[in-house]
Amino acid sequence: MAGTVKNQSQHSADTALLLGFGYTAKALIAPLRARGFKIIGTVRSQEKIDQLIDLPVQLITFNGNGSKDLEQAIAEADFIISSIPPADDGTDPVIKAYPDLAQRAKACRWAAYLSATSVYGDRAGKWAFEDELLYPTTQRGRNRIEAELAWLETSLPVQVFRLAGIYGPRLYDQTRNAFSRLEMGTARSVIKKDHVVNRIHVEDIAGALMASMERPDPGRVYNIADGNPAPPQDVLEFAADLIGETRPDRIELETAELSPMARSFYRETKRIDISRARQELDWTPQYPDYRDGLCEIYRQRFGPETFVLAGHILVPDMDLETVRRELPEHRKATLAEDGCLRFNVFQDLKDKNKFHVFEVFKSEDAFRVHKQRMQGTDWVKAAANVERFYTVSKA
Repeated sequence: MAGTVKNQSQHSADTALLLGFGYTAKALIAPLRARGFKIIGTVRSQEKIDQLIDLPVQLITFNGNGSKDLEQAIAEADFIISSIPPADDGTDPVIKAYPDLAQRAKACRWAAYLSATSVYGDRAGKWAFEDELLYPTTQRGRNRIEAELAWLETSLPVQVFRLAGIYGPRLYDQTRNAFSRLEMGTARSVIKKDHVVNRIHVEDIAGALMASMERPDPGRVYNIADGNPAPPQDVLEFAADLIGETRPDRIELETAELSPMARSFYRETKRIDISRARQELDWTPQYPDYRDGLCEIYRQRFGPETFVLAGHILVPDMDLETVRRELPEHRKATLAEDGCLRFNVFQDLKDKNKFHVFEVFKSEDAFRVHKQRMQGTDWVKAAANVERFYTVSKA
C-alpha cells in the first residue's frame, strides 16, 4: 500500500480516533494496527457495538450527542478521521456537538475530513481539480461544502479528502461492489449518453490517508479516485461476465424507474483529477481502474493464491473462422487441467471480432502449466495474430 512509514517506532503509542466506524474505517484497521496504533471508533448504537465486538477496536456510541467516553477519546487522539456525513441542514454532527473541538483535541497532530466529489457539481464530462470554484447541483454537495468549511475552521490540522464512489470487498460490507448487486438482483444498467462515474477502491482510500499522515499539510484538499472514470454500465457488464451472471438489461435514463436520489446521480458528469495526491502524497492507487479492483475482489473469493485473468482479445477477420473452430476444444482441454477453476471465452454480441476472456487458476504456477501445455497446439496457431487486452490479479 502506498505511503510507507519512515519511522514506525514513532507511532507505537499513537491513538487514532475514527469518527464514524463504517465501511472506510474498517479498511483502516489493518494499516493502523500494522503501525502500532490504538484504534477508537464511534458507532450509532450499543447494538452496533455488540455486532462488531470481535474487531480489535475500542468502540463507543455517538449519535449526535456528546459523552464522557467520546470526550476522553477526543482528548487522547493523536490522529482523527471523520467520515460522518453532514446532517440534512448541512451541519456537521461532530462540530455541532463539540464547537470547541480544537480545545478538546490538544493532542491531535493530524486530522482528516472525508468529503465527497459531489461538491464539484456538473463539469459536463470535464476534469475537476481541487482549487476550482465549487458549483454543486445537489443538496448533498452543498451540505458537504458546509461540513468541509466547518472542519477547516476548527483550527485543527485538518486535511480534506474528496472521495469518489467507494467500492471494495465483502470483507467490509455486503453490498459495496457490483458482484453483490448482481447476485442480489438489484443491479440496473441505466444509460445516459457520455455519462461516466468516478470510483475508488476502499483500500486505496486507506493508502491515501496513511500516506497523508506521513506528509501532513493542514488545510490541503485532495481528490481521491482511481483516475479512470467509466460508464456505470461498463462496470456492471464486466462484473457480470466475470462471475457468469446475465448482464442486466440496458434501460434508457428517460424511461428508467428511479428514486429521486438515484436519478440525482445522473445529473452530474465529471472526471476527478488525482494529480495532486499522486505528486504530494507519493500515492498511487493499487487498483487504477474498475477492472483491476473487481478482478482482485473476485480472486479473493477463490483463495489467496488464485490467479485471475480477465479481458478480451481482438481477432482479425482472416482468422475468425479458425478461432471459432478451435475455441471449443481449447476450452475443453483447459477445463480438464487440474489447476483450472474456471475458463470462459465468448464472442461479443455486437462486435464479431471481440472475444471476452475470463480465466481462474488455482495459482500462478497452475497458469504457467496451462501456458506450457498450450505450446504447439492448434489453438496457439489459430490465435497467433490476435491482440490481447487483459487484467491480471494474483497473489
